[in-house]
Amino acid sequence: MLERWTHWTSTGDAPSVCCRWWLPLAAATVLWFDPSSGVSTALLWVAGLYALWNGRKTLGAWKNPVGLAWGLGVLWAILSAAWSFHPAGSARDLIKSAPLALAALAVPVVFDRPGRIWTALVASAGLVTAALAADLYRLVDALGWPAVLAEARFLHPYLYTHPNVSSMMAGLCALVFAARLLAGVRGRGRQAGLVLGLALDLAYLVVLASRGPQAVFAAAVLAFRVAVLPGWRARLVAALLAVAVGFGLWSAAGLINPRFKDSTMANFNDRDVIWKHAKMLADQRPVLGYGFGKKAFVKVVYENPEHRAPRVRVHFPHAHQYWLMLYFQGGAVGFALWSLGWLALGLGLGRFAARECRAASGWTERLRARVLPVLLGTGIAYILLYGIGDYPDHVIRHSQFYLAGLAVALIRPPAREGAA
Repeated sequence: MLERWTHWTSTGDAPSVCCRWWLPLAAATVLWFDPSSGVSTALLWVAGLYALWNGRKTLGAWKNPVGLAWGLGVLWAILSAAWSFHPAGSARDLIKSAPLALAALAVPVVFDRPGRIWTALVASAGLVTAALAADLYRLVDALGWPAVLAEARFLHPYLYTHPNVSSMMAGLCALVFAARLLAGVRGRGRQAGLVLGLALDLAYLVVLASRGPQAVFAAAVLAFRVAVLPGWRARLVAALLAVAVGFGLWSAAGLINPRFKDSTMANFNDRDVIWKHAKMLADQRPVLGYGFGKKAFVKVVYENPEHRAPRVRVHFPHAHQYWLMLYFQGGAVGFALWSLGWLALGLGLGRFAARECRAASGWTERLRARVLPVLLGTGIAYILLYGIGDYPDHVIRHSQFYLAGLAVALIRPPAREGAA
């Protein structure tokens, strides 16, 4: 590496090196360390403008059932401002969401081959894990051992708005590191780095003791182990074992994490109240919904002259459920469009994994050929499953569409020879 750096600088290509490696790395650091900052928003705009500037390539990447479903979903969200319960709020939320939506378009344009996708995944996981490691050190230093195990999730300030959010990111990074090890990596230094990152992420999951992320992570790991195996017989046996292990883990959940025995498990920390209330309201506008965004949601729930707000100690900024929020915002139409997009993406990854597996020779090579598509599918499913009990916001939302863009890049059919 040092020799390559010396060669680049001695040949006067240092500006090219800076633009190719250090500037993207600095931008990624800002995006993952402080995703809600003004600088991060500006970087998302730059990525989005890059996608628009390369419109032909962007269109080629998204010219598929996923792009069609989500394109219509975005159009429906924009139109919903016309019938929104809070038009100004929906308009503001649409403008606020525009940088992320445009940046998602750029992801398959930039990371357009498996090698680049792996680089994007591992580099991002490394940056997030560095932030988690610093936070873990802060928690242990402030609370000491073993008090940190019981009190860490209550110590402010939070790294990513809430312990659940940072715990979800730890689980996602752990999946990336484990998958990269399984796919094979040369060099003991790289292997050690992946193992260290995996250990830090698992430690963070244990210390923060967030029940939802822990449960979803366990389900994702079991699902990954099943899906990555080549051959339906192996997957069937692995699935039966996964069910048994999952049942055992759930039965022992209170021993693994005492918070699973907490009384708030009965009503999911009052979330059942907002779920029932939001569903009742959404059923009154089943086709169109109440309009895009959290501002419209808050207006409907807390400033609705026809319905009293739920009497709970928490002020809910959203429905605390991804799927319910889709239905609440866009009605059955919006729910169907986004759900079909996720389904099409999952099917596309499945077909890609099967095709790559058939092209490989030998069991080990077939296994490794499945790792990347299964990782992307598992990562997306990990967030969507979490969305059954919570709303993937902040950096999880960024990760959701980042993974979606990488998945779209992976399943894109290869360009035909001689094509313009």
